Amino acid sequence: MTFFSSIPSSSQRRFSLGEFGVVLAFGLALAWPTCLAQSGRSKTVSPNPTLDSRAAQALYEEANNYITHKYEEFNRRNVSFDPTLEAATRQEQKDLAARHAATLAARGQPRGNDLYYLGLLYHLADNSDGALTALRQFVISCPSGELAQTARSAIVVHALRKNLLAEAETTLAQYGQQQPQSDQERYGMETLAADAFYKEKDYERMAAHAAEMLKAAKLLSATKIETLKRDQMLYKSTLFLSEAYRKLGRKGPALSSVNDLRKFAVALPSGNLYKMATARLLDIEPGADPLKVFEGNATASIGSAPELAADQWVDQTPGKLSDLRGRVVLLDFWAPWCGPCRFTFPKLRTWHEKYRNDGLVILGVTNFYGEIDGHSVTRAQELAYLRDFKKKHHLPYGFAIANSRANDTNYAVFSIPMSFLIDRRGTVRFIATGAGEEQAAALGKMIKKLLDEPVGEPETRRPGDMGTR
Repeated sequence: MTFFSSIPSSSQRRFSLGEFGVVLAFGLALAWPTCLAQSGRSKTVSPNPTLDSRAAQALYEEANNYITHKYEEFNRRNVSFDPTLEAATRQEQKDLAARHAATLAARGQPRGNDLYYLGLLYHLADNSDGALTALRQFVISCPSGELAQTARSAIVVHALRKNLLAEAETTLAQYGQQQPQSDQERYGMETLAADAFYKEKDYERMAAHAAEMLKAAKLLSATKIETLKRDQMLYKSTLFLSEAYRKLGRKGPALSSVNDLRKFAVALPSGNLYKMATARLLDIEPGADPLKVFEGNATASIGSAPELAADQWVDQTPGKLSDLRGRVVLLDFWAPWCGPCRFTFPKLRTWHEKYRNDGLVILGVTNFYGEIDGHSVTRAQELAYLRDFKKKHHLPYGFAIANSRANDTNYAVFSIPMSFLIDRRGTVRFIATGAGEEQAAALGKMIKKLLDEPVGEPETRRPGDMGTR
């Protein structure tokens, strides 16, 4: 199944298919039928010549691909996005799936893979009773393999929809005992289960499923999943888990789960996730000290800080972050049009002057935007403006300027100002969001803390290493 998601607004929105939704994307990559021998046939021929005689798989694939083909047609015809048309197209898919399911059912008792495709047709038609009946029978006759796992995923969805919580949990457990498994599908199923138990006010079961959500989300975070989607999955998992603990009156575990996410966000690194998790921390305990969790030893790192993409450097020798090992690096994400960014300049100047001889390097990270004060400009004009801006505001540290959003993506920066503090080993250790005094005070403390840590391996400088000119 494919799922629709709208494109960011524009004057000519187009129809597009999203990667996946909360409801699972069944049948995107079907394996060769693993129970074909058990069914005793590869194609079912209708005894009634007036009925569609195509194989069950062909009927399913036509219904499953219906929206894809329609959206491709709309885009070829340059049809503007229309929510009414989108809803009508989805209903057409449901109606087609229902007709094909009726065709299969009219052939007599289906067997083997025909049961599987019948169940998924009922799934597309939004017929939970039909989907459960067919897919339960299929899993009994074919308990292992990819199709059985997909069938279990669908059973979980429809069992939860019918409030059959025990069956959903049993099927989820069976899914976890079989192969292959999809972290994406597991996340979707656990999300639906956690939400169902929340509605039932069974917070113990909600917490158990939220913990599984988080486990799957962390596994997915190691893949090439899109940054914003990754952060949303990790945050939603922890939101569910912390809320379950809070409902159970267990404030300590609730706070621990959020602080664990904050540390994980720093390790990724993700400024967006860190900002959301910190807001959740203060929601649970207003007045909490966001810095406290970072006061001890360094947390485990997922890897070194991502290298910077820079098309131009201003008052900074071009190079890589790895050239700065042995020093503490502060990456300040900013833009000249950002009002709050300017409130951070005095602190940045002070830290540069106070700690530059102790090993602190500050880099202002920004992008070419192609305009100044609402007017389009050339690259040369914008670069000249940034050089002048730097002198006008007495900023003594260097700039790294990118011609893309690569740095914003790699560090998950969706709002500015935002700063990342990197220790002498090249590991992100702290993230500061916004221009508030509390954030500045916390960042100042962490700078001092990291500078006071042992250098470790002796610092070596080579000709051409990064350094302020």
